[in-house]
Amino acid sequence: MLCLTFTAEAQSPPDPDTSENPILRFYQTYLSGADGNRCPMYPSCSHYAAQALKKHGPVMGWIMACDRLLRCGRSETRLSPQIRAHGRSLTLDPVEANDFWWFTPRPDPEGQ
Repeated sequence: MLCLTFTAEAQSPPDPDTSENPILRFYQTYLSGADGNRCPMYPSCSHYAAQALKKHGPVMGWIMACDRLLRCGRSETRLSPQIRAHGRSLTLDPVEANDFWWFTPRPDPEGQ
């Protein structure tokens, strides 16, 4: 997994999304600076993984993070909208945009 690219810098303070996960925090703090700021997606893959883990738990969060890594920089850059962030043109791919393939909200039991 060291081939991943992330946007955090070695001197930056921990991100609130990743401060709870020691593996992501370690990657962003120590490895990301050496790997460079090359991730074409927004949020970066490590931030996406942190958000997916926080929102959907360890199993589905890990599956969603792996799915994102497989899509990162490939056809997703042509299919998703482009935004301007951090002075660069990046492909917008938030966690919420990828819930559809497995997550169906449960109906409100009081609204039935």
